[in-house]
Amino acid sequence: MIFSKTTLPNGLTVISYPMPAVRSISLGLWFNVGSRDETVSQAGLTHFMEHMMFKGTSTMGPLDISMHFDKLGAEFNAFTSKEYTCYYARFVDDRLEDALSVLAEMVIDSVFAQDAIDTEREVVLEEIARSEDAPDDYVFELYSSKTFENHPLGLPVLGSRELVSSYTHDDCRNFHDTHYHAGNLVLAAAGNVDHDALVKLTQKHFESMKPGIKAQRVLDKPTFNSGVYSATRDTEQAQLIYGFPWFGVGDERRYIGSVLTTILGGSMSSRLFQEIREKRGLAYSVYATQACYQGAGQWCVYAGTRPSNLKKVVALIQNELEALSNKLVPNEELQRTIDYLCGQLLLGLETTNSHMARLGKREVLGLEQVSPEQQVEGYKSVTAEQVLNLAQTMFAAKPAIAVVSSKSPEEINSILL
Repeated sequence: MIFSKTTLPNGLTVISYPMPAVRSISLGLWFNVGSRDETVSQAGLTHFMEHMMFKGTSTMGPLDISMHFDKLGAEFNAFTSKEYTCYYARFVDDRLEDALSVLAEMVIDSVFAQDAIDTEREVVLEEIARSEDAPDDYVFELYSSKTFENHPLGLPVLGSRELVSSYTHDDCRNFHDTHYHAGNLVLAAAGNVDHDALVKLTQKHFESMKPGIKAQRVLDKPTFNSGVYSATRDTEQAQLIYGFPWFGVGDERRYIGSVLTTILGGSMSSRLFQEIREKRGLAYSVYATQACYQGAGQWCVYAGTRPSNLKKVVALIQNELEALSNKLVPNEELQRTIDYLCGQLLLGLETTNSHMARLGKREVLGLEQVSPEQQVEGYKSVTAEQVLNLAQTMFAAKPAIAVVSSKSPEEINSILL
């Protein structure tokens, strides 16, 4: 993977990947701050700040920002995760400086006007309400908040109504002063872009950004709380998560973990999809997934099923976990899974957005840049014995079960315990 990387005198890192055959550039500003960096009294402030960056600078109002990107014919947006915040845009290559100048002004010179805060607060409160009204989303929040209780990784990215309703200009300004400095920023770009030209433009438009050194996150490992956790909602389906503690991002077992997860529930030929949906029709959606953070992780199976089928689905999940922990994966199944992962990886890297995100995420998390070819080799190196050993290690822990359904917690406990 041929990429270029430069660190500017103020601490800002510029990293780019050339794709000369395309006419677009995808550019992302990746800040080393996420919801895990909040205190309990700041829950949701990182995400609220992401919204406020679009709400006006000393020279542009919110409409001016939107019209500027529209004039460029650009796509632009942002998102907040537990460990980073990203502002990104995709535009035609000859509009690089125009796009970069607006993004720079947004993250350097936002004014956090109180009337804009009050208006945007209502938008975020609606976003929280929407999330709580989506039981298939809410069950993941329930799972995360209970299994990582009393740890920043367990805090909801959106925060709570009470705290979001309390944020002021001073809260936003103090948060910006603490986290939005050049040392905490990775500027990643992919597409028809020249690295040296990008560095010069970045120096020009980010010269006024406060210099700094990248914040070193305290990686206190959370305790994983097993047990059954449930919430009552007026829904037809029961949303189920069955999970375990997992390893963190960049772990040497990451390729084995991806193969294991895909065998169990990562494709339409996976074991859980076949057993639960195809053979028995007990769920429309069932899959396995892993969330890897710095120093910790979570692994789980998700299924949406009728409450009357909960016990059957849990038993089938347990059966498949036990089978994978007791018997080597047949070679044909292993090779099919590896081929699937390699194909999905390469198909997913056909766009400028995907290459930009790959560069930015790895850089902001302090991970080594790995080429797609290296990742393919990583998948191909996985053996059946390694999958068996990882299953035996990880699934020996006591599981955590989260359920969102129309049943009361007492009814869920009587079904599952």
